[in-house]
Amino acid sequence: MMLLRKAFSACLVFGVVFAILHMTLTHAASPSFNLTTSPIPVTLATSPGTIVTTDLRVKNPTTANEALKVTLYKFDVSPSSEVRILDRASGDSYFDWVNFSETKFTVKPNEWKTIKMTIKVPKDAAFGYYYAVGFSRQADPEAAPSAATLTGQLVTFVLLEAKVPGAKRELKVQSFNANKSTYEFLPSKLTVKVKNTGNIHVSPKGNIFIYKGSKTVATLDINAGKGNILPNSTRTFTADWSDGFPVYEPNKDGKKDQKGNLKQSLKWDLSKLTKLRFGKYTAKLVMVYDDGQRDVPIEATVSFWVIPWRVILIAIAIPVLPALLVYVLMKRHYKKKAGIKS
Repeated sequence: MMLLRKAFSACLVFGVVFAILHMTLTHAASPSFNLTTSPIPVTLATSPGTIVTTDLRVKNPTTANEALKVTLYKFDVSPSSEVRILDRASGDSYFDWVNFSETKFTVKPNEWKTIKMTIKVPKDAAFGYYYAVGFSRQADPEAAPSAATLTGQLVTFVLLEAKVPGAKRELKVQSFNANKSTYEFLPSKLTVKVKNTGNIHVSPKGNIFIYKGSKTVATLDINAGKGNILPNSTRTFTADWSDGFPVYEPNKDGKKDQKGNLKQSLKWDLSKLTKLRFGKYTAKLVMVYDDGQRDVPIEATVSFWVIPWRVILIAIAIPVLPALLVYVLMKRHYKKKAGIKS
């Protein structure tokens, strides 16, 4: 143990030489199509039998007029935690509750346009309704010969809660994992899957605390954007712990490996020399959500190791190799001396 400590000290002395529901969804369009919308998302709560309104704002940051239209969709979340934009289906009567102040309009360059969305909530409404409001061009541009034209659309999400007795807000952690059990160097990617087992959308928030023994070495935010989780759906949150020395960072050229991951390079920032990570670490998830009466905590833990074996080998080699060299030279010297006497 003493040898290992000395090795690490030597390593340091010699300077041994890589983050819905808060969501926006933009589909690729012709290069000139570019819009900005605010706010994102919109969360509304009201009682059945009332009217609720909200302003949806869209900006045209280009240098040409944009003739736009409004289209109403719904959305949900797939089992793989992907947001899906869906057309109205039979039985979706809550589409009829919605009206817009304008459904077709023109936005001048660098201008904000405000569209008022009005929802007449009937007396028999209950719990949650999830709208997606799409802003797109009134007419798609004509495609040039031998060229493809894509239709662009910017979507704002509107989450409506009709407050009635029986609303159940409940979240459960399905899994909490690190992407590896052992790392040579950081980052460590931590993933938590949270399922909404209630009947109304819920927005959790919290942190992941990284411990070594009883000492807290890092604190990471989870769902800082206060994204919601829809009923009977699962939301995946991720956080990267990358505060170490050295650390892998994505290459600036954006190239990917055979698995589709960004290629990385090891960065040796000597200003973080004291943050060489070694040993067992425990990540503790602490999230809270409002169940309508109080804040309810949900927790989970996962452990992993960081073993910088290359640094260890170098650190051991620094004091060992000179000693070995001295031993070899001395041995030769004594052999030579003994040979002369004989």
